[in-house]
Amino acid sequence: MPAVFKLEWKDGRFEEIAGHRGYYYVIDENSLLSFLPEPAWCRDCADIRLCEPNESVETIRSEIEELDDPDSERSKQVAKSLSKDFPDHWRERRVLELQLAEQRELPPSCLTCGGRNVIFIPEDDWISHPTGDGEIRLSVSGMCSTNFAMKFYDTEGNPLELTDRDRDRLLDIVRAGKDQ
Repeated sequence: MPAVFKLEWKDGRFEEIAGHRGYYYVIDENSLLSFLPEPAWCRDCADIRLCEPNESVETIRSEIEELDDPDSERSKQVAKSLSKDFPDHWRERRVLELQLAEQRELPPSCLTCGGRNVIFIPEDDWISHPTGDGEIRLSVSGMCSTNFAMKFYDTEGNPLELTDRDRDRLLDIVRAGKDQ
């Protein structure tokens, strides 16, 4: 489920940024990997925009190691799921995300303009706003359910130009719940 992000200034101003869902990397013609965008400063848009996630190989690898250790807090947390298949499904997803991150050559892109000149804002740390408009802090303030964007990208984050037939085929994969 996508997050609702709160961007706040030390002078008391704030704005909420609603995350979206329905973004997919097309791994091959029958495999999709969904992703949830994150806010980042896009130098091309000169604004904070939703961008591809920016998770490091090390972070993903570390979580997989924790999932493989039944005594780790992460493993115990995932095991509490209502679905008995969820821990295996989650681990498979993280392995696929690791493979994608290891193969990826291009940096994350802005989902508004497609530019790759983005700066991620650390969560829960006060930093100078990129325009010099005071200090800001980004945090997650909740979860939301939004309309699905239904946008498809190659594994480097480039938007795919799809025929209606290809788009319908990919949407069928999503509807059937066969995406990761």
